[in-house]
Amino acid sequence: MKENKGLSRRDFLKGAALTASGAAAVALSGCAQGAQGNTPAPATSDAVSGTLPGTWDLEADVVVVGGGVGMAAAIEAADAGADTVLLEAGDHVGGLWIAAGGSCTMGGNNVVQQRDGEKDSVDDWYKEEMYSNDYRGDPDIMRMLCEKGADTVKWLEDLGIVWAPLAAGVLRGPVKRGIQPAENPGVYVGGQGTPNSGICWIQVWEKKLKELQVPIQLNTRMTKVWRDGTDGPVVGVEASSPDGTINIKAKRGVVLATGTWTDNALMAKGWDPRIVGENCYGDGGVPAENLLFVNSAGDGHLAASRIGAQFSDMSFVSYLYLFFGSRSYWGWGEDPIDWTTNENYAAGKGISRSAATLTRTIIVNGEGERYVDESTGNRNDPGRGSVTENPEWPFTASYLAQAQPRNIWLIGDSTDAAELKWPLDEITKPNPRTGAMFDPACIAIADTISDLAGKIGVPAAKLQSTIERYNGFADSGTDEDFGKKGPLTKIETGPFYAFKASLIRHTQRNGLRVNTKSQVIDGNADYYTAADRTVAKPIDSEPVIPRLYAAGELANSLGWRRPHNSLGHYTTVARNAGMGAAGEKPL
Repeated sequence: MKENKGLSRRDFLKGAALTASGAAAVALSGCAQGAQGNTPAPATSDAVSGTLPGTWDLEADVVVVGGGVGMAAAIEAADAGADTVLLEAGDHVGGLWIAAGGSCTMGGNNVVQQRDGEKDSVDDWYKEEMYSNDYRGDPDIMRMLCEKGADTVKWLEDLGIVWAPLAAGVLRGPVKRGIQPAENPGVYVGGQGTPNSGICWIQVWEKKLKELQVPIQLNTRMTKVWRDGTDGPVVGVEASSPDGTINIKAKRGVVLATGTWTDNALMAKGWDPRIVGENCYGDGGVPAENLLFVNSAGDGHLAASRIGAQFSDMSFVSYLYLFFGSRSYWGWGEDPIDWTTNENYAAGKGISRSAATLTRTIIVNGEGERYVDESTGNRNDPGRGSVTENPEWPFTASYLAQAQPRNIWLIGDSTDAAELKWPLDEITKPNPRTGAMFDPACIAIADTISDLAGKIGVPAAKLQSTIERYNGFADSGTDEDFGKKGPLTKIETGPFYAFKASLIRHTQRNGLRVNTKSQVIDGNADYYTAADRTVAKPIDSEPVIPRLYAAGELANSLGWRRPHNSLGHYTTVARNAGMGAAGEKPL
């Protein structure tokens, strides 16, 4: 890549571009006006992207957009000999990946399974993957993920991740496929109350990128993908940087790994209007700013769609968590943070949604009435995830069926607080940036039911009647309204506690249509002739946008409703993208 002066780590922390250790940074000063040494580009007319830049501010063989799993793509591209640059919209690498639990479900007789004596095969793994997504994942892509998965596990181990012993994982059946990072000197694996974290992956990748001298341009948000005509190749990207708008030429290819679109309420509403609006929030938030959204969500989806990319079925927008007492999935505390050690990191979810909690308490709507068997909020379908997450299953479906703006509260009393060991210090002094991240807007405490009703905005008489009726069910042992299994307990001893429900759109599924090589399918191509439309062909036979690749949550690599533990699959797809882009012939 064209380069001149270097920048220090201190410059990076101030928001400038981070350069790999020992490598020079790209000079961004004056880029918007055309820096010295720019490579001329033909000013062709492009009905899709507009007129291509007359000059390029920077150039590289491969441009990777997104500093989460995009780091894996950048490693593979650089390892293949391509001059590579990584663009990251934030002020540090990692994106939402650093808040991930860090575990993944991988099989195929990988090295961890071999060490632990677990017998597995690609065919058996593939069968369970297809079951997990209700057979709605593209079979060719899922087969590729299973065939290459064992190699990805070994690749990650070779980069420095130390794997813990096998766990069950999220798929159905007796075969253990769950792996996660173990304690590893020099690599932080703490966070979220577990011994592992997505930060471990990011640290290992960042170290490798430094060794490969791959520059990382921070605070650089991609705003456009440049395509030469409606049927030509992708030739670069436009981005907003601290020095203004810059255009970066990609001589071999562009890899988009810009992550989730669930924080993009406009996009989410287009697929499912029930999951946006008041008391509905996205997956992330910006580290140290405690925002409830990432405002760059959907950048890659929208930029690619403008040049002909297609979306897969995204009607299953994401997993849908109901948090009670909180409205943030994760964030950092009020003190200065160091993401490399996860200091002051919080991943609270309010009151526990445990079976004990949901059995002892009730949930009421804005009319002060129960509307669901509360205990159904803590059940699982082996291999297909939790019923608290999927929109078509009863607990979540009943919530989505309530009129907006929803005013839903979980209610318990002081006996519940004692028996369930609720953290009363946090509840009485709620702070959305620490601990369980209780939010003052989502907490109400009162000595009487009437006062509680006033605080949560429901009719006092109706709430009193609802609780009296439920207490009668507790006496008789039978829930005549919803059939909730006991033992039921009365709500009768003050103070009374109410925790407001927030819907969290978490971990999207589906995105841009890609093939097994992570190439983006071209919706502009004249492919679907009258004869072609009668037969569903393999996805690798469909035309692609030349030199454009997509990976991670941006791409349709997992299909509909595949359970969690997806980091390994996303890494496989990103590796494909990096190697594919590096293998293109230079423009």
